[in-house]
Amino acid sequence: ADYQALDGNDSGGDGGGSSARKRRGGLSRLAQRRGLLSPSTSNPDLDSPRERQEMSESPQRPSPPLQSSPPPQRDSRRARQNGDTNGDASLSVAADFSVKSSPPPDLHRSHSTQELERLNEWDRGHSKRLGRLDRKLERRFDSSALSLGATASGDAASTSASVASSTGGGSSALRRIPVGDARRQPLLHGSVAAGGLLGADQLDQLVPDRRLELMSVTWNMGEATPQAFPEYLDPLFFPPDQEHVPDIYSLSVQEVCSDVEELLIRCQATIGPTHVLFEFCHYKSLLCAVFIRRDLVWFVSLPDTCAVQTRAAVYTKGCAAVCFTLFGSSMLFLSCHFKSDDGNFEARIEDYKKIVRKVDLPRFTKPMYQSDDVTERFDYVFWAGDLNFRLRVGESSRLRVDRLLQGENFSDRLTAVDELKMAQAEGRVFEHFLEGDIRFPPTYKFDIDTDNYDTSGKQRVPSYTDRVLYRCRKPGSATVTAYNSVPELRCSDHRAVYAVISLQIRPGSDNLPLAYGRFRHTFYVEGNKRRARRNDLDEIRRKSNRASSGVCSLM
Repeated sequence: ADYQALDGNDSGGDGGGSSARKRRGGLSRLAQRRGLLSPSTSNPDLDSPRERQEMSESPQRPSPPLQSSPPPQRDSRRARQNGDTNGDASLSVAADFSVKSSPPPDLHRSHSTQELERLNEWDRGHSKRLGRLDRKLERRFDSSALSLGATASGDAASTSASVASSTGGGSSALRRIPVGDARRQPLLHGSVAAGGLLGADQLDQLVPDRRLELMSVTWNMGEATPQAFPEYLDPLFFPPDQEHVPDIYSLSVQEVCSDVEELLIRCQATIGPTHVLFEFCHYKSLLCAVFIRRDLVWFVSLPDTCAVQTRAAVYTKGCAAVCFTLFGSSMLFLSCHFKSDDGNFEARIEDYKKIVRKVDLPRFTKPMYQSDDVTERFDYVFWAGDLNFRLRVGESSRLRVDRLLQGENFSDRLTAVDELKMAQAEGRVFEHFLEGDIRFPPTYKFDIDTDNYDTSGKQRVPSYTDRVLYRCRKPGSATVTAYNSVPELRCSDHRAVYAVISLQIRPGSDNLPLAYGRFRHTFYVEGNKRRARRNDLDEIRRKSNRASSGVCSLM
């Protein structure tokens, strides 16, 4: 009878408005018969006088027994907007269909929720129209019962937690920046606070252990043409004993090829998009270039360069230098070429002294440490190049060196007669400089494109001419983790040498003239274009090889 009453009011009618009123009236009467509404709380805007009279005369249908069910415990903004903060709510079916109705205040929320569940169980599987009514009522109860038993502060906390969870705030990789910090940020105004751009907070976020790895490479190219050396210099930048790419590359080249731009593009293509060519200094046959990670380019001062020629008549001898400050650690990189030949030991000492006096760096910033010796003005100094120091082994030196190279621990015996080691011990050159343990063969002089030492008529004595030395102002702040040669590059009579050094970086102040992300953009773009083309060609070759391997020919 209930369903017939509901359906009867939904059929026929004298128009859209009359049909809608009858349908709403039928829904209201059905809710009253089920015990969800009393006749006194019926909506006069929905029920006609005749319908209200029929409802008052008809007996109330007994309700099924109530089943205990806890009210939902979800949040409800709508309930708070309705002022329902005390846990009391009323049910009005008519409120789902007309904004004119208001929920009666005499029914408790938990009782209404239980009545809804009883109604769902009673009528489940019957009229689809009543099922739609059930869903509308359920949505209304869900939205109005969420604030039951919760305080306003608890609701706000749960809402905040829900928002944070939905936006991923709890697992964000980037630190959230409060608006207040952004307004008070003293960047680029000489601040030494921990929250500055170069301060301790930013350093610890980017480099938690405050240590970076630097690879310093020196290579005398022998003026090789671009056709002579490889297009990709993987042995130079990715030696087999290294598992990770260093954060900073410094490249020192002597007797550089005529096309320096081509060399730098090949270096960028080899290293890849993780690093950028920050700065380089090219002076005649000398080149000093520094590649750094893109992550660090915003925390570096403006770079400065300088070049010195030590021999007026010889353009290949001298120094090219680059310096900058990373966070609070100042660094100087030098690419040097000293006087050659066995009998010019004193001339090499003089070349060293000229360079430390004449290199005028830094110029853009005031040096933190004042000294006439440029190597004492920086926290870190990396001196690499063809220093041309030889081995003093006396008469028949070539034969003696060849025999020593055949035995065990040859490096210890050879470095014991190395001119540079002896001059350092006497305090004449490279005082306070350090060097890794030499465990590789002499790097000069080779026949080009071979692993044979000089077979010409001069029979030059193999020597450790190519070196990487470093100096740190704070003892123990830099340590060598690898020191070796690169035997794969045979296009020169020298072998390249690299040193991997772990550095301790300290926070800085915001009074430096920053580079603002500046780097050599042209080389970065062209180098990575070539790298992409190489990767495409490699993929084409791999696909071609796979296709050819699947072809079977019958003879």
